[in-house]
Amino acid sequence: MSLRSLARFIVVPALILGSCGPSGDTAQPGPGESKEAAYERGHRFYQTMDLDAAEQELQRAVKLDSTYVEPLVDLGSLSYELGRRFEGEKNPGRIEKFRRARMFLARAEALGYRDESAYERLCELSLALDDAHGFLTYAKKTAALFPYDRQLYNLGLANFGVEDWQGVIKSQKEAAEKFRQSPYLGGFYRQMGRAYMKLDRDQTAERTLVSGVQAVDARIAAKAGLSGEERKRLLDDKVAMLLLLKRLHTIYGAADKLANVERQLKEAGYQK
Repeated sequence: MSLRSLARFIVVPALILGSCGPSGDTAQPGPGESKEAAYERGHRFYQTMDLDAAEQELQRAVKLDSTYVEPLVDLGSLSYELGRRFEGEKNPGRIEKFRRARMFLARAEALGYRDESAYERLCELSLALDDAHGFLTYAKKTAALFPYDRQLYNLGLANFGVEDWQGVIKSQKEAAEKFRQSPYLGGFYRQMGRAYMKLDRDQTAERTLVSGVQAVDARIAAKAGLSGEERKRLLDDKVAMLLLLKRLHTIYGAADKLANVERQLKEAGYQK
């Protein structure tokens, strides 16, 4: 799976603020200018969508103090939103804005900014820039600081992106044991199963995927605290695991097991 394909699976919450405007580096501080005043103006302009003014003032604040975290974070969000305006994943304008977004957020992180959404945005941007090792770096930091189900799921994706199959297995096994009620439960098992297949450990992959399907069925049957979207995620992962099992059973000519998987796929509403 390519990094751009992985980007479809990574889960990233919204970061901050809303829309944003043109990028530039021309803002110059005036005599006696306060960095705080420049930032506050820029932040207000950003909130009211006065985009050109927001960019200018935030750049002014950073020129006054290159270690000033707040405008760096706003500039990261602004550049990210600007990049999203360009159509096409490989659009040069989109890539350039995403590079700037990651640069600003990475500078803020290096200065001690420890916001969960910012870390996950850094993961997303690394994926968009085809930087597998950057994705892994920030996924590890995110999971270490915020060791929850979504973060561990994304860590598995990052390990997969650099072909660290043992890393995938380790992180997803830990997640599956710790978060039995998670909507990502099927994803943990799915990623483990695929990693075992990459290691040519097909029997272990089969056992893992069977356990994953059973775990998903149990979670769906329990119903408690499960939204429609979460149920859909679980079902999608179940179908993906069944398709992996179908591949294995086809390879090894396990007709009875193959028939059972076909039945389960039909019951899950899967259509070729």
